[in-house]
Parts: sequence; structure tokens; C-alpha cells
Amino acid sequence: MSRRSNRIATAILAPSAPIGATAIITAVATNTNKATKTTKTGRASKIADDKENNDDNNEGTTAEAAPKKKRKVVATAKGPEPSLIGDGKTRCIWADNPRYPLLQAYHDEEWNHPKGFNHTNRYLFELLILEGAQAGLSWSTVLHKREAYREAYHQFDYHHIATTYKSPADNDRLLQTNIVKNKLKVQASMVNAKAFCELLKELYPDQTGLDDKKGFWMFLQDYKKKTNKSKREPTEYLTRSVESDRLSEDLKKRGFKFVGSTIMYAYLQAAGIEQDGIQHTTGCFRHHKN
Repeated sequence: MSRRSNRIATAILAPSAPIGATAIITAVATNTNKATKTTKTGRASKIADDKENNDDNNEGTTAEAAPKKKRKVVATAKGPEPSLIGDGKTRCIWADNPRYPLLQAYHDEEWNHPKGFNHTNRYLFELLILEGAQAGLSWSTVLHKREAYREAYHQFDYHHIATTYKSPADNDRLLQTNIVKNKLKVQASMVNAKAFCELLKELYPDQTGLDDKKGFWMFLQDYKKKTNKSKREPTEYLTRSVESDRLSEDLKKRGFKFVGSTIMYAYLQAAGIEQDGIQHTTGCFRHHKN
């Protein structure tokens, strides 16, 4: 029963009202409703219907109430995937919402793997570009655009990007795809592809291939956190470290863009390079998991 219907029923059944007066009030209300329906059409009728729908929504679901089409569409579009409901796993708070299955899968399979999820140059370059694109956005937004990035960037072939994407026209062409539409970030990705190639060629000339595993991964080993003899348990989330400061400065000297210390701290954590600070939180099913 809607709130409006409930009010009418209460007025009719009120013991303090004379029977004759109640009948008159009811008759007048009935005639008024009929007159409204027969004399007012179009917008007036639509307003009356909308008010009743709003009253029903505010009242809550009842046995008599029929499901509203709008509510059904919203629930279908934004509801969690059945396969992720009730899996019994407790995750880090940023990945604990089953409405974001891509975020949960990334957390469960890739993020902060103790030995690194993937050591290939291609994967580490992909992660570098995505972390830069994420600045100012949610990681879930970037993950939903990940396949678009892979298509637009030729599966993150840094050789191809460095030799093909060189002009403002290339920048504009990439902005027509479904990646993050930010000119500076797109321009930075082209610059970073060239800098990535040059770094590998200079430091690891025999490990410049997309699937080589001892190129950029070995470069990152120099930015692990130093051993802490006190072995204190960190008590707060950090957003940068001495190592991320150093990595940021070193990459900037080599021409990389969008590699600030905060971005590099997130990058090192994501790649599995141990940093000081909380990684998988206490209670997460991946906490201290090897």
C-alpha cells in the first residue's frame, strides 16, 4: 500500500469522524480524482502518476506493489556478478566490493604479488602506462579501459609505439579510441615508450624484447625497500617512499613523464617490488601469502 493510499484509508476509518462526514469526504475525493483524470491530460496526468510512483518507492517494497521498470533496469545494470557473490574471501578494502569484478580479479591475481606477477618487459611497460593514466582517476576506471589500451597500443608494443607514434596527429588519433582522453597523458605514453626502449638498450642490450624477463624487472630490483632491522609492523598507508622518490628522479632524468613519486610508489607495489608500508592488509586472504 502506498503512503498516499494509507492516508486515505486512515481518514475513512477514523472513529472520531461522523459517518456522514466521512462519506461526503470520500465522495468528494473520489469525484475530484475522477475529474482530474478526465479533465487534465498529458503533463498533469504524468505528474500525478509520478507522485504516486515516488510515494511507493519511499514506502518500500510491499506484496501488492509491482516492480518499477526503472528500478529493475538499474538493478540489472549495476548488480554484482553472481559468480562473485558470497565467495567467502576477505580482501583489501579497495577491492572488497563485488560490484567491481575486474578490480577484485586484479587484486586477487596480479596486485602486489610477492615475487612479481609478470616479469616481462611488455607487462611492466603496460603497468607503467596504466599507472600514469590513473592519476586523478579510480583504478577501476582504468581497468575498464585496459582492453581498449591494449588494442590502441598494439598490445603495449613499446617498439612499435616509439617508432610509429611521433606527431600530434598520432596523439589525436589515440584520443579517438576508448582510452583515458587526456592529451598530456597520451603524449607522455609516447614519450615513455621511446625512453623505455632507450633504457633497455643502454642497460640490458640483450633483454630488449617484449617477452624478455631480465630487462626492466632487473632495473626495478634496485628500488626495493632496505631491510628494516626493527621489523616494526607499519601502522598506516604510505603514498611514497625513499625508493619511489629515487625511482621517480631517475626516470625523469631519462625523459619519462607522469612518473612522480606517488605514481611510482603505486607502481612498485603493484609490480611486486617490496616497499615499506602496508600492502595486503591484515585480514585480506592474500596477506603474507607467498
